[in-house]
Amino acid sequence: MVDCTVELPNIPYFGVRLDTSDIVGGVGRKSHDETVREIFLKGFTHVQQTSSSDTHVTLVAQSEETKEWVHIRVYALERLRRDATLRDRIERSVLVGCKAQHPCIVRIMQPFFSRTDLFVVEEYCAGGELLSWVETHCREAATTKSGFEPPLGLSMGFVKSVMRDVMSGVDHLHTRCGVAHRGIKLESILLDNCNRAKLSNLGACAVISTNEGKEVKNNPLKVCCASRHYAAPEVVMGLPYDGKLVDVWALGVLLFVLLTCRFPFEEERDNPYESSSDTAVRDGGDDELLMERICNADELLLKHPVLAHVSDPLATDLVRNMLRVNTKTRLTVREVLEHPFLRMP
Repeated sequence: MVDCTVELPNIPYFGVRLDTSDIVGGVGRKSHDETVREIFLKGFTHVQQTSSSDTHVTLVAQSEETKEWVHIRVYALERLRRDATLRDRIERSVLVGCKAQHPCIVRIMQPFFSRTDLFVVEEYCAGGELLSWVETHCREAATTKSGFEPPLGLSMGFVKSVMRDVMSGVDHLHTRCGVAHRGIKLESILLDNCNRAKLSNLGACAVISTNEGKEVKNNPLKVCCASRHYAAPEVVMGLPYDGKLVDVWALGVLLFVLLTCRFPFEEERDNPYESSSDTAVRDGGDDELLMERICNADELLLKHPVLAHVSDPLATDLVRNMLRVNTKTRLTVREVLEHPFLRMP
């Protein structure tokens, strides 16, 4: 396999000088038909808008040449020129996504420009976000279970399949691309039409050393990028950290959620299985208490009331060893892949 190590610290700005008088806010002041026309001229048809935010518009379209369906995110160039943080995240995402070339990482194609906008084209995943799968399952559990009987996690077969896929993608980022993801969460994992899990949201990636022994100046890392529920203890405490082990921690949180439909360190309730559609897997709660519980993960997970109901002891063993506070005893990505819970039958 060809080494695709990337040098993120030297990413150039897109650097296009434009007349931006017709651009306001997050997207250019143009009609939907104008945007569709620009995309059509690049060889895409059946263009439909799927969502919008203050930074970009997302569309789905089909390549005339390959017949492949894609997502196209449209960013106003004027916004990118003013917003260095957004620009940096897009540049990182595009660079890593174009170079990674792995079946479990969302592929990004060469972006293109109009006079006013940047168009980022990426692989379309028909199954949507993993978050939606978990939320749907948790809502079903909440309406069908009663008393203290625990809601079921996702099926063990599905959990194993997702974890194998995601771990494989992360291993590729670490060992072949020389980057840590740093933004792993339910929303960062998409499912294709065959339910294969794929890593997305690569904008927080940071350069790390690779297995080939190449060292870079910004390792260990210091910037906190993780979402609150997925943050490792060393990140919570503001310590320099190993990006690879921070990714393992976030993956341990992910595994816990897939098994239980609960975040591992959220505040315990009188009924630990009480669930609702807006509390089960969404961020919320007391930050200070959450940080304290994260830093005491080893003790908490030994007697966690929800984890105790997971049917497979190999699954609970893997969770506890991925969520070790001591980074020297926390499993590596390769050790996770070799764990009996994830081994193919």
